[in-house]
Amino acid sequence: MKKLKIAYILPKLVNQGPISVTRDIILGLKDYIDVVVFYFDEVSEEEQIDFPCVVKKIKFFEKIDFDSFDVVHSHMFRPDLYVWLHRKNKGNKTFFISTLHQNIYDNLKGNYNLVVASLFEKIWIKLLNKQDVVVTLTDVMKKFYDGKINARLERIYNGRSLKESECIDNQLAIEITELKEKYNIIGNHSLLTKRKGIDQIIFALRELPDCAAVIIGDGKELESLKSLAKDLNVFDRCLFTGYIANATDYLKFFDLYVLSSRSEGMPLSLLEVGQKKIPVVCSNLDVFREILTEHEVCFFTLEDKNSLINSIHKCLNNKDFYAENLYCHVTNNFSNQRMSENYYKLYIERELF
Repeated sequence: MKKLKIAYILPKLVNQGPISVTRDIILGLKDYIDVVVFYFDEVSEEEQIDFPCVVKKIKFFEKIDFDSFDVVHSHMFRPDLYVWLHRKNKGNKTFFISTLHQNIYDNLKGNYNLVVASLFEKIWIKLLNKQDVVVTLTDVMKKFYDGKINARLERIYNGRSLKESECIDNQLAIEITELKEKYNIIGNHSLLTKRKGIDQIIFALRELPDCAAVIIGDGKELESLKSLAKDLNVFDRCLFTGYIANATDYLKFFDLYVLSSRSEGMPLSLLEVGQKKIPVVCSNLDVFREILTEHEVCFFTLEDKNSLINSIHKCLNNKDFYAENLYCHVTNNFSNQRMSENYYKLYIERELF
């Protein structure tokens, strides 16, 4: 069977969710597709993730020969803008797909004002209308954008398959272990933005004297989160590690994971933690309610400190129950193999367009 030729377009090869998803798709389909990954920006060696295929840095106004590929699959705003700018019209043999990794407005309103978020959403939707198919990560997202995006909408859940543990930083492991000897470790690993809601964990920590927080990640909110912890007199029970390339290797130190997001597409962190058999407390977003039940996680009401505290207590008191149920649910329903197969089914539909 002839292999499909696929071009993936990414902003940069940085170790972040949408880029990791792209790499995982390629890994899952490496025997069935010929791939070139195009990207715009360089990143530091520490931040970069490797791809098992040809990668090529291009300039934004440098045109890819789209006709030489069966499928062009873009991820995130600038790649979608690139396709909008360089694709002449619909109807050619090449099949154009974009994966929308978040609710645009909700993702932006925490970092910008509401007017900017609304304007940016309208612009991005205009770009997406030039795609043949737009993939959303949940049915909640698909329903939200139905009627707003003119392209065909499909839902494909993220999947994740973790590699075996890499070398960890011994000094950091010692610091976490010393905390763990005194406290239950509440953990989170993410890009530290307002949307991730990490401040809710720190506020709750003040009333959880038997708990400490380990926050893995960097971002715009790092310094303000440190200041908040100091103001609340819980800084001695908070460990901010900064960016760690192999963050998932430290999940084993966590007694509990709090997914405190105010908005999400479908976080890889949830799938990673589930595979590590760590019990989870998560915010009661519709996207989480779609893929999880109260048998797998403890939900809490956003911006309600008492709700979060009660859910943490409940989860800590039933750790094995929630950890095992979440593990079974994630491994049975959200594997990298299943995600990759679903994308492949979409790719081979190109002859219908």
